[in-house]
Amino acid sequence: MTPDDSVRVTAARLSAVDWRRHGYRSWSKAKLMLEYFRRMAQWAEAYGCDEPVPFFDLAQYVDPNVRADPAVVDEAVRLAAEGGWNAQQVVPFILHWAAVRAAPGVVFPEGLEDPFEPLLLLFERDGGFHTSNGFVEMEFLSVPLAKWRQRASRPPLAGMDAAALDEVDRAGSVRQFGYVMGPEG
Repeated sequence: MTPDDSVRVTAARLSAVDWRRHGYRSWSKAKLMLEYFRRMAQWAEAYGCDEPVPFFDLAQYVDPNVRADPAVVDEAVRLAAEGGWNAQQVVPFILHWAAVRAAPGVVFPEGLEDPFEPLLLLFERDGGFHTSNGFVEMEFLSVPLAKWRQRASRPPLAGMDAAALDEVDRAGSVRQFGYVMGPEG
């Protein structure tokens, strides 16, 4: 797959996102955000990134010469507007990453997983998120931004498939509210 193909595939995933947040997937989204922090912390460590927050253009550190097509980025950002400022902020980072991960000759450190896949899954599950007062807010849960780099050594999220993430939401909903929330609620 070429970098342009990779960007188009990723842009298609982003264009299919329903950016409205409903809340019934807050628990899986929080787990996916923490997994994103873990992966991004590992990549930041591997490339010596000094970014203070986990939302940054990792592709720029890997190979600043490989970038997504600006027209594709602009369209994806336009479509992500309903997801809010934070979605619009990270969409270009995701697309530039899609380009660099498919670029010929780019060699990545062994053992590191795709840092942006958890964010893509988060978006696909129920829109975006927003940051406020040092937290990432997902309707019924907040994830602290502080110490995100310390997540690098944490174990990976077990089960990022839809069924496993649905179970996280079911259990979280019952634990927090005493019943299962869902799209019909």
